[in-house]
Amino acid sequence: MKTRLFLRVGFAGARRFFDQPEKSLLRGARCERFAHKDCLMRMPLGTWKGLIATAVCCLSLAVGGCGYELDGYATGSGRAVSVLGDGNQTLRIDKVEQVTMYPWVQYYLRGLVRDEVNLRRLARWVDSGNADYLLTITMPGFRVRSAVSNQVDNTLLSDTIVQLELIVRSGKNGNIVWRSGVISYFDRFETVDEANAVRDGLKEALRRALDRMQQKF
Repeated sequence: MKTRLFLRVGFAGARRFFDQPEKSLLRGARCERFAHKDCLMRMPLGTWKGLIATAVCCLSLAVGGCGYELDGYATGSGRAVSVLGDGNQTLRIDKVEQVTMYPWVQYYLRGLVRDEVNLRRLARWVDSGNADYLLTITMPGFRVRSAVSNQVDNTLLSDTIVQLELIVRSGKNGNIVWRSGVISYFDRFETVDEANAVRDGLKEALRRALDRMQQKF
């Protein structure tokens, strides 16, 4: 009697054991059609953010390739539109009037303007000869005051005030086409060389003046 009971229990257990894979396969077949949907619904939030960021990056590259402008800079093969027109006119510096005691400031401003104009595609730069427009850079005001802020490494704390004005004249008759007005910039720089503070102040003031050139008012 005990032997029969043991055999029945053994056969029943074995049957349940062999039936388990079949039930698992059936359960898997039912869920297979919803697997993709479940994966999307259970995807972590960070993964979604990564996908969105990738899409935005691709869109930005596509827009840049079409020649649009981002923050005042022309991208792709397009040219920026400014008071100089569509960027196909020629431009050269007529003169630079500077009031600092640094003789290199004039050459620094010339090179900086050339690089910014070419980067923004505002015009076709020429170093000499005839040009559609002539650019004059004036400096109504300038001051730099430095003091040692750290005697261990001789770090200077420099207060720099720069005032620039850009004046554009016609290359044909010399008439004033546009002027930026006085652009004032102040900042405090911590450097080991006062000249670096002067360069940074000039660069920021000039960029703001060129930004105004692109606003066309």
